[in-house]
Amino acid sequence: MYEFIDVEIEGGLKAGKTDTFDEVKKIIKEKASEGWELVQILPVLNEKWSSAQLVKYTIVFKVNK
Repeated sequence: MYEFIDVEIEGGLKAGKTDTFDEVKKIIKEKASEGWELVQILPVLNEKWSSAQLVKYTIVFKVNK
């Protein structure tokens, strides 16, 4: 079984903020304590702009039930 969790980007990486990725790490720790295994973190880009802009991370977890 897989679970997908989206984390929206806050502040922007150009501003030097890491709040969003700190939230990603928090989610990973919480899900690991529940028995889920991290599969991948996918950066999701805004495809409507000519220059790729990161808009969110999708975290993929797996658990064997």
